[in-house]
Amino acid sequence: MTDNEALSAKALSLISHKLRTPLSIINGYSEAVLSQAEKENFSPFTTKALEEINKQGSRMSSLVDKLMAFNQVITADAQHIEKQSLPLKELIKECASKVIAQDEGPLPTQQGKGVKRGTFVEIDCSIQLTLQANENMLRLAVCELLENAIKFNNKMEKIIKVQVAHHGDSISISVRDYGVGIRPQDVGQIFEPFYQVDDYFTGQVSGWGLGLPMVQRIASLHHGSVSVVSDRGLGSIFTLSFPL
Repeated sequence: MTDNEALSAKALSLISHKLRTPLSIINGYSEAVLSQAEKENFSPFTTKALEEINKQGSRMSSLVDKLMAFNQVITADAQHIEKQSLPLKELIKECASKVIAQDEGPLPTQQGKGVKRGTFVEIDCSIQLTLQANENMLRLAVCELLENAIKFNNKMEKIIKVQVAHHGDSISISVRDYGVGIRPQDVGQIFEPFYQVDDYFTGQVSGWGLGLPMVQRIASLHHGSVSVVSDRGLGSIFTLSFPL
């Protein structure tokens, strides 16, 4: 790591820690006051304002957590990260449950004329497949790809397919969505830190633009790679490849 990179990492870490304490106070007090809303007979405006404060505080906390995770990943040393044998199907299922629970969209239910609403993750992975990897980092990478598959999809029914394949000397984890896809001019830049492609989607997609660079760094720390194939309007397939 160069001196400039080390300085940037230190700045990110300092910013993250400085933001975390006031956010914890904002979220804690807003939740405490909201819990008394019925008892105190707050006006509708006051209740709505408190709910919005708490919602945005939670959103900012998630952004700070992502910033801290990114900082930890970019400063990690491939030779010193702890690895263990991880059962891939179980890990992916846990990641899928987590991101679906965080999704603000409707729960999977049947809504008139047989149209489904919600997020569905289909996993094609042998229960025997394992990978030597850092558990926290692999979870971060898989969750990030699943979160993006949900975020960049404005359909009522969001279907995500995860396929894990053993190729003899490597293992690949592919996450396929059927969302908006990525414009050709953006494909070469999406792994650059702070780059975002939200203008085509809504202009309001939240985040730092650090998720995919973090995924790429995690793959690199495991001597692997990440690639993407995308068709505008048809969706994207992100593939993590790890050598065995």
